[in-house]
Amino acid sequence: MAAIVQGLERQIVVLDVVGSIPTSRPISFSCRQITKRSWLTSKGFPIIKGGPLFVSYTLGALTLQTFMKIPTGLFLIGVFLTLLPNAFGQKDQERFVKNELLVKFESGSSLAAAEALHARLGSRVVEQLGESGWQRVTIRDGLDLMEAIARYQRSDPSVQVQPNFYYRLLATPNDPQYSNPGLYGLSRISAPSAWDIATGSSSVVVANIDTGMRLTHEDLVSNLWTNPDEIAGNGVDDDNNGFVDDMNGWDFRFNDNDPSDQHGHGTHTGGTIGAAGNNGVGIVGVNWNVRLMVIKIYNAAGNDTTSAMLINAYNYVRMMKLRGVNIRVSNNSYGGCQEACGYDQATKDAIDALGDAGVLNVFAAGNSGQNTETTPFFPGSYNSPSILNVASSTSDDTRSGFSNYGTVSVDLAAPGSGVYSTTFGSNSGYGNMSGTSMAAPHVSGAAALLAAHNPSLSSASIKATLMNTVDQLPAWQSMVKSGGRLNLANALQNPTVCSYQLSSSSVTLPTKGGAVHITVSAPQNCDFSVKSDSKWISVLTPAVMSGNAVISLWVTVNPGITRSGTVRVNGSPITVTQSRTGIF
Repeated sequence: MAAIVQGLERQIVVLDVVGSIPTSRPISFSCRQITKRSWLTSKGFPIIKGGPLFVSYTLGALTLQTFMKIPTGLFLIGVFLTLLPNAFGQKDQERFVKNELLVKFESGSSLAAAEALHARLGSRVVEQLGESGWQRVTIRDGLDLMEAIARYQRSDPSVQVQPNFYYRLLATPNDPQYSNPGLYGLSRISAPSAWDIATGSSSVVVANIDTGMRLTHEDLVSNLWTNPDEIAGNGVDDDNNGFVDDMNGWDFRFNDNDPSDQHGHGTHTGGTIGAAGNNGVGIVGVNWNVRLMVIKIYNAAGNDTTSAMLINAYNYVRMMKLRGVNIRVSNNSYGGCQEACGYDQATKDAIDALGDAGVLNVFAAGNSGQNTETTPFFPGSYNSPSILNVASSTSDDTRSGFSNYGTVSVDLAAPGSGVYSTTFGSNSGYGNMSGTSMAAPHVSGAAALLAAHNPSLSSASIKATLMNTVDQLPAWQSMVKSGGRLNLANALQNPTVCSYQLSSSSVTLPTKGGAVHITVSAPQNCDFSVKSDSKWISVLTPAVMSGNAVISLWVTVNPGITRSGTVRVNGSPITVTQSRTGIF
């Protein structure tokens, strides 16, 4: 451990923004084993503006943390490349879009200042990524990607900048032992018993973010979402949402209104979520009745979606949710190190914004057969309260050999080996596929059925319910957070209603500041975010917590007489006030 710390101390160099000569500064680190999802979440390079700062870095299975005081005008470089050497390795152009960056300026920055910085560095803005504040820019020809990031950071330490990552579909294993014909998964998750209670609703929408779907398939066509405010084929944006003739969703790979499947993956996942039931043809999905919004992000090869495309897809789903479409769930069967080895803050921001809008985001845990506590598999490994990350089980409830696992970063298991569903080759095509890609739509379908049966449940409540009602199985006790495999009938009959009780909604401190501790009482697996709206209030505990927990805050010295700030717990405010008459 000491050797690791000493090595890091040698690697970290503090540079003065004004000057050009690096000077060494003593930095102390404390180390601990990872006990939660704790990945490098800084902005490419950690930015330090002065004052006390709690810094956390991850190296393999270790998290390195420090609380330090750095003079204003200094920033750190070198740590990101030291800790994640493979994130920006020799195959950059396979992992990132060549000559593109995603850039976000600090809130309050002027448009003129942003444009001036882009111009000075030879960059050009080609796209504003919705309301997220992120921009997609092209960099000057011949400029190395990492050098461009460094120049942005040197020019404006407050800027967030990162590559435009590639994302690809999860590979589906075709080994014989993964093939198990039939719809065994429905019985394993107790869907037949659940159907005695509910079979779904046409008022519930699931956004299937994938390769698209065969829109004319006999078992899917009746369950496709149709935009009620759009007139098909008239070439007019009837609902004024910025998308012309988006009747069933949108193709964000080719930026058009035809999300037809050219690959097959999305048609298969769509069938598991909601192939029409009791219609006399083909198969049945987890929901007999549901509406599938088709969001296409891949070409026929399924290998070239980018961060920007994903962000645009998430932004569309969020926009439609806020416009009144009852989107309760998104299904996301993609990810992986080859596409997103680094922590993609821009994409995470968009996922979090979608979650804040009330959408539960179900992700596939990945097909690498690895422990994601030590080898994260993004996007599923992001520590976001709206993400429900799914491992794959077999017909005998053991872990599929290809499935990733993790007792913190993976939430539950669902059938994913040899799953039979709709295929895209013809309007009556069916076949088997395997992967966590097939497990995730079982859970997405279950979430939609639960939302149809109990519309008042929040997305947090649906997530907690699905986790708290799994079948506890020995094979999964040390594999996933919930310790079991999805049980839909149990979920319908035993809902968890998430509520968050705070020990205090306001605190008062003297101007010297100090530590604040707030107790949160919540049911098991009810996840919540903790966000500070004020720069002088730092959240020392994780940004995402679950169930009963204690939040720790640090309040800096107040240079004035009185000030107030806010920390939000699952959106609920805690008011922090500093004054000379405060009680400490």
